[in-house]
Amino acid sequence: MNPQLQKQIGVGALAGIVVAGLVYFLLGGKRSDLESLQVDVKNLQDQVDKGKLLKQSYEKLREEVAKQDKRIEELIKIMPSDTDYGEIPYRIKKIADDAGIDQVSFSLKPERKDAYYTEKPVEFEFRVGFHSFGQFASLISGYEKIINISNIDFGRKSDNRSIYPASVRCTISAFIYNPETPAAEPVRKPAAAPPKAGAKED
Repeated sequence: MNPQLQKQIGVGALAGIVVAGLVYFLLGGKRSDLESLQVDVKNLQDQVDKGKLLKQSYEKLREEVAKQDKRIEELIKIMPSDTDYGEIPYRIKKIADDAGIDQVSFSLKPERKDAYYTEKPVEFEFRVGFHSFGQFASLISGYEKIINISNIDFGRKSDNRSIYPASVRCTISAFIYNPETPAAEPVRKPAAAPPKAGAKED
């Protein structure tokens, strides 16, 4: 091979190595910046993905809250009012007559307040047949407002000639919707200003 050509090839190879070294040296900082940007992009993408998941969760939660609100509204509609409560003894008397049992007495019992409703119980005494009281309880369950029958206490009659072989005491409660409003915070008086220096005390 021509020595001149060999020399030219050697110089070209050396120049290529020098240029590659310079490029590597000059682009070293840029490469670090690029890697840093790639990390930032990944972090941002993770944040975006988390945001999308949160939005989906929020939408589902909002739908569930809306469903629960609708159910609560429907329940409120069938909860007795104070007026309904006042009519309960007379309505129960009508139901008892329809079931073929005899209402002996009723008495109002102390009410019990909850955060969202007040339970107002009425204690009743009836003369009953076992089958007819079952029919009475069934009619109570079909009452158009929310009422509850509890504390059922049967007593068998000793007189076999009576058309009512048993007596029963029970409590029928109305649940009246009246959520408690949060108590207002007491108004605080402003603190008295400290006495001025040199002022005489009384």
